[in-house]
Amino acid sequence: MSKVYINGSSGKMGQAILDIFKKNNFNEVDKIQDCDVVVDFSHPDALNEIIDECVFSKKPLVIGTTGLSNEDFEVINRASRTIPILYASNFSKGILDLKKSILSFLLKSDEEYHCEIEEVHHNQKTDFPSGTAVDIREFINQNDKKKLVKSLKIISLRRGNIFGIHKIIFKNNVECLEFKHEALSREVFASGALAAARKIIELSPNLYSIDEF
Repeated sequence: MSKVYINGSSGKMGQAILDIFKKNNFNEVDKIQDCDVVVDFSHPDALNEIIDECVFSKKPLVIGTTGLSNEDFEVINRASRTIPILYASNFSKGILDLKKSILSFLLKSDEEYHCEIEEVHHNQKTDFPSGTAVDIREFINQNDKKKLVKSLKIISLRRGNIFGIHKIIFKNNVECLEFKHEALSREVFASGALAAARKIIELSPNLYSIDEF
């Protein structure tokens, strides 16, 4: 049975992660040095400390904390030379499928569009735009080889208890196409974190993306 240290286990996302890990033969431990893998779903302010401890103890790290700065990513990159790290703004498999659909559309289309990324989350989420929306924006910019997207903006909304809705809208004068993903439970993210943790235990030091899994 594998052992996991969850940073942020007291939060709602952390509790969802802990529940699904326990159901899948992981024991939670209280010290990083006693675990097989560390999972961090906490706050950007806690990042440096958790990375320092993982590097010191040579423990693989899965990071799902969002709202990170460029400086935070520099810290992650440096640490990945010593330990395996997987960072993802969204651990849902559905988001990966969504990006594949967008890529197929960009490759096949010859029309020009204006693009909007609309993200909606619960009113307790403090960072905006969401990490997922930023990731999708970068994904579109990187894969728009034909320069079809003439403008791209993100709209962020916070209301109710919504786990996460992302709509990507391509519009011109004659048509409007919409790609959508909606998370109905935190379990979808927890399941992705579980898959990432299982995999990263086997990997050598480097920075990994959820897209590779």
